[in-house]
Amino acid sequence: MSIKEIAEALNLSKATVSWILSGQGEKKGFSEKTIKRVKDYADSVNYSPNLIARSLSLGTSNTIGLIIPFIDDTFYAQLTMAIEREAIKNKYMLFVCSSEGNGEKEFELMKALRSKQVDGLIIAPNNLSRDGIDYLKKESFPFVLVDRYYPSIPSNYVVVNNKEGCYDLVKRLAVSGAHKIALVTTDVHLYVMKQRIEGYYQALTDAGCERLVSLELFIDRANYQTDIIEKLDGLFAEVPDVDGFFFATHYLALEAIRYFIRKKIDFHSRFQMGCFHDTSALDILAPEMAISRMPIAEMGKESVATLLENIRKGKEFEYVGKVVKNELIV
Repeated sequence: MSIKEIAEALNLSKATVSWILSGQGEKKGFSEKTIKRVKDYADSVNYSPNLIARSLSLGTSNTIGLIIPFIDDTFYAQLTMAIEREAIKNKYMLFVCSSEGNGEKEFELMKALRSKQVDGLIIAPNNLSRDGIDYLKKESFPFVLVDRYYPSIPSNYVVVNNKEGCYDLVKRLAVSGAHKIALVTTDVHLYVMKQRIEGYYQALTDAGCERLVSLELFIDRANYQTDIIEKLDGLFAEVPDVDGFFFATHYLALEAIRYFIRKKIDFHSRFQMGCFHDTSALDILAPEMAISRMPIAEMGKESVATLLENIRKGKEFEYVGKVVKNELIV
């Protein structure tokens, strides 16, 4: 049922019903009795506002879009929850989409969400294609990059201290007695992953640890569950006395532990291990593992706050880059 039909049924003006159903009845001076009458009738006929029409009328839809690369990744699931909570606190609804790490799909999702009249976008970009970001910048459309960003492109972004966090973590492994610390990483095209690798290299140098190419395992993201098996087999064949592992991301740590269990390797006492971010599974399977924990709640809060400020100021807004610090858990 439309606002016009409700107004006719109650013998009220369309404007009166519109003001009341948009939450501005008291502000406009309508009586409690009239406000209650309109709302009760709207509920009885299951009235639902046309959000597209409302956004065209008011110039805002109170909705934002979120594009993440992998919807089944526990980190991005947690980040989505944190962003949604902040959006709701600010009376915004969140639309969530997955690009599956595909630049073309990411670009199409940006255009699709814009066509749905969202007020702004939060994006964890794939870093393989800049087309979507260039499109948003050209249109002066509010957006924030989260977790990942392009250092050469001015934009809003919220990231963690990747290099410093990894440096502290690997240095801790060395202080705890590890001398041959393996690097297990993936997605090296991502700038944030390059920063993590730089932190690993710097920590090895400062701790006086040997840096060997055979200790560096670069896992193919597309088939990481099988590729990591081959790479670990090669590692133990070439460096049987490896005594430490640094995992650049949580899912690689989980797959390595799966490998250790299958091979009956006592990873609890044989290795010093550290991982960039954690999951509840890691807490259970390897509670002794050192962790550089990402402040997901803070990332969600800062992302939404930056986006809403951009939406409010429009073209007068100047891009803001925010770096939040990881917590070292040992």
